[in-house]
Amino acid sequence: MNFEEFLNWAESQNPIFSRQIPYVLAYGEPGVYFVRDLMLLMAFEEDSNGVRLGFLDLRKRVLLAAESCEALEEDSTLWAEADDVPWPGYTTKFAFSVYPIGCEGGHAYGFVAVKINTTSEKLFFNWGAVAYSLLRDRTEEYLQELNRKIRVVDAVEVV
Repeated sequence: MNFEEFLNWAESQNPIFSRQIPYVLAYGEPGVYFVRDLMLLMAFEEDSNGVRLGFLDLRKRVLLAAESCEALEEDSTLWAEADDVPWPGYTTKFAFSVYPIGCEGGHAYGFVAVKINTTSEKLFFNWGAVAYSLLRDRTEEYLQELNRKIRVVDAVEVV
């Protein structure tokens, strides 16, 4: 699958706006949603520990030196913690990774993603805005760190 095919698929998923995210997380079905105003693809699932969120930034495309896509998402995962997120006094642990959509010729390509685990008591926060902020402010740092682990060939932001 190439970038355009993936984007067409992503934009066909349950379309919502970021202000709807708290309602979707509290009352919607776990699954995949396209957050129109932020150009993010959101996926969530519930488990016994809370809610697992993933946000793919459809504007941040990455090309990595990699032979296979099989374990790339896991291998590209880097955990961090943010203070005063999503609100002053809170701390949020999150992970950046690359969600690969294809591999060929010794390269993998995909999108930058942020993953957040939270509890049902915190679903009222707009996690889309939080993810957007983390992606905006910390992607460059993530890519520099990732380049030390896996060679980043190219990274672009499509506007």
